[in-house]
Amino acid sequence: MSTQTVEKHRRPIVAIVGRPNVGKSTLFNRILGTRWAITDGQPGGTRDQIFAEAEWGGRSFTLVDTGGYMPNAKDELSSAVRSQAAKALTEADIAIFLCDGTTGLTDLDQEIGAMLRSGGGKCLLAVNKVDEAGLVAPLDEFYRLGLGEPLPVSAVTGRRSGDLLDALIALFEEAGAYGPEWDKAAIRVALVGRPNVGKSTLINRLAGYQVSIVHDQPGTTRDPTQLRLTWQDSHLQFVDTAGLRRRSKVDGPVEFYSTRRAANSIDQADVAVVLIDGAEGWVMQDARIMEQVIKSGCGLVVAINKWDLIVEKTVAEFRSELRDRYPFLRNYPVLCISGLTGRRVHKCLEAVAAVGNKRRTRIPTARLNKIIQQLSGEYLATQEGRDIRLLYATQHAINPPAFTIFTNLPRSVPGNYRRHIENRLRSEFDFEGTPLRIAWRHRKGYREARS
Repeated sequence: MSTQTVEKHRRPIVAIVGRPNVGKSTLFNRILGTRWAITDGQPGGTRDQIFAEAEWGGRSFTLVDTGGYMPNAKDELSSAVRSQAAKALTEADIAIFLCDGTTGLTDLDQEIGAMLRSGGGKCLLAVNKVDEAGLVAPLDEFYRLGLGEPLPVSAVTGRRSGDLLDALIALFEEAGAYGPEWDKAAIRVALVGRPNVGKSTLINRLAGYQVSIVHDQPGTTRDPTQLRLTWQDSHLQFVDTAGLRRRSKVDGPVEFYSTRRAANSIDQADVAVVLIDGAEGWVMQDARIMEQVIKSGCGLVVAINKWDLIVEKTVAEFRSELRDRYPFLRNYPVLCISGLTGRRVHKCLEAVAAVGNKRRTRIPTARLNKIIQQLSGEYLATQEGRDIRLLYATQHAINPPAFTIFTNLPRSVPGNYRRHIENRLRSEFDFEGTPLRIAWRHRKGYREARS
């Protein structure tokens, strides 16, 4: 891991903070214009920091939704949420301190306000749930926080959210940013798997600090957590997702939206790292997740996690058993790692970078058709005895690689020969780890040209 460097955000970072259930996630979604963070009306809905890119008035910034801050939290999970919120404040350029206008100023608000004042950072004070135009006088008490003028806003309706964003932009200083070159080059990586297989532990190991809350309670991660880093000149943008259970096992709206968000992360990713609990062994749900990744067109790297707890098998034995059980994995890298100790984690980064970069490879048409010409020499006929001829091929897309092969009888090409063609393209052009899309087309005028 010595060659890993963690990229720091260069866009201004804006953290939304406040006590539980004041509407931080609703405001987060309002600013983004989409339902990104999960809101369910229950305190403590957000646990991890949630990062997203936002823009207002031509200025882009990184918006961070944090868990409800509880200074005196005693249980382990609430303490972890508090630690995450505190860390978000130390890294943010500006904090939006959100209070609840319907409950008024509370002792907890004053504790958080004192912490913000002592930190000396820039802060905007916003009072949420101000849905009535005449609600002005109740805001006066928030001046006692000593954080300037309280800005009324309704995260639900969007009322005066534009005024809040205008005030936010006014606080920005000139700062560097990830340019479009970084964003365009970045390989989007989703960490997916069943609940409690160690996804958050792995992303924390990659970051070098706690980005996701780690707890032995399944379902701790609810919203996607993002991390940007550079590995050997490859820009990687990781997303830690909620655990994926069978649809019949999903319990309640929070887990439903968490699961849907994880599925969306797969659809938007270039590469998915599917973590399997090596100590527990693989189960059918692992196969379902891997098949979901492949079906989406996403690249796949399989990582057997918790390798530090396994002593009776070698990496080769474990990999062989897994591929024997799931033959489709023979085209995808299978690694054994330990997110807890960091053992072989660099191999995971190498595989992700290799798969992500290969997915963007465009094969020269001449090289591609040289292979097609070699394959066309193989005798292939339909059941009726008609010759099937491969004419030529083109690559019409990347990420994932997609090819069109022209033939005289596209509907008659048998499935086993289609797989043979795919395997030949994989081996020839080193497409391990990514699905290939192959379309078979009829070349118009072929018969006339032959006759």
